[in-house]
Amino acid sequence: MAFTLGSRLKLTLFGASHGELVGAILDGLPSGILIDKENMQKWLDLRRPAQSDITTQRKEQDLPEIVSGIVNGHTDGGPVTVIIRNTDAISNHYSDIKDNPRPGHADLTSFLKYGEYRNYAGGGFFSGRMTAPIVATGSICTDILSRNGILVNAWISSIGNIRTDKTSGSIFEAYGFKTRMPDNEADSKAHSYIRNLQSDGDSVGGIISVSVDKIPPGIGEPFFDSIESVFSHAIFSIPAVKGIEFGDGFAMSTMKGSEVQDRIQFRNNTFITTSNHNGGILGGISNGMPITLRVAVKPTSSIRKEVETVDLHTHEPVTLKIRGRHDPCIAIRALPVVQTMVSYCLLDIIMSSGNPVLISRIFNGNSKDAS
Repeated sequence: MAFTLGSRLKLTLFGASHGELVGAILDGLPSGILIDKENMQKWLDLRRPAQSDITTQRKEQDLPEIVSGIVNGHTDGGPVTVIIRNTDAISNHYSDIKDNPRPGHADLTSFLKYGEYRNYAGGGFFSGRMTAPIVATGSICTDILSRNGILVNAWISSIGNIRTDKTSGSIFEAYGFKTRMPDNEADSKAHSYIRNLQSDGDSVGGIISVSVDKIPPGIGEPFFDSIESVFSHAIFSIPAVKGIEFGDGFAMSTMKGSEVQDRIQFRNNTFITTSNHNGGILGGISNGMPITLRVAVKPTSSIRKEVETVDLHTHEPVTLKIRGRHDPCIAIRALPVVQTMVSYCLLDIIMSSGNPVLISRIFNGNSKDAS
């Protein structure tokens, strides 16, 4: 189904940007798993709009309500349903786009598929607003993994042509920087660049880097359910994502085979590789090295510059000035979305691995008895 993802741990989204609420159902968790609602709120706050001068000024509190699947702060074995109410939607900002699709958005394809009955206000269910429940439910997965020492770190490694080679040393380190680039010099340059783009009514894209540490070796499947396939399927569902690569990715196309072999050694009773060009994945299966990936996020298509489009009914060209509140660099708020989505995918992969010892370790460490 279009709004359901996953194999053993299923994630279903519902709602719309300017509807009463958005929400998600996380189905497949065993009973007795501790749910830290304060940590869920922390993750939502990292994605929440109006946090700084370089994010959209739509003011949503993003307060999660867990309406099923929880008893005394622990899962009861049923689907965990989380809703987040919309409180600051201004739908009249979108009246112009009913007949005049915005270039770069899903307005045209939505019309071609759903016709006059489509939900166009705020982008409907194509909106980045739908990522709030992804973060809420994904934070549960992040907690489960973290309690078992599996850490999903993420940061912004470039905005426009401004890049950094510095990485985030912990799950939350990058969020101490306005642009979420964990580098004081790059952060300052990128912030000034984005502010100038705002003044000019324009936007910019960025790259999100992810590193998963302490991942067990031997999980994943070959071919269609490879780790790369599962991650890519989910991450491309995030609005504005246009590219993904693992390890050295596209750069490997310019390298020699002798440069990317990741030579194998046996140390401290385990297999390791002396490099990690393949990003911790070979044959679709983890080799125990950190899983590394990068995600390309395009510039926000809603900018204040006038754009040319076509009336859906008269087919005549029209000039459109887009209203509403939008991010000048959507990659900044997409960071916790990608980070928690990776956590969700990884937990689903582990649950689908068929390794009873690993599955038992993951969930026994998160049980009511363990807490």
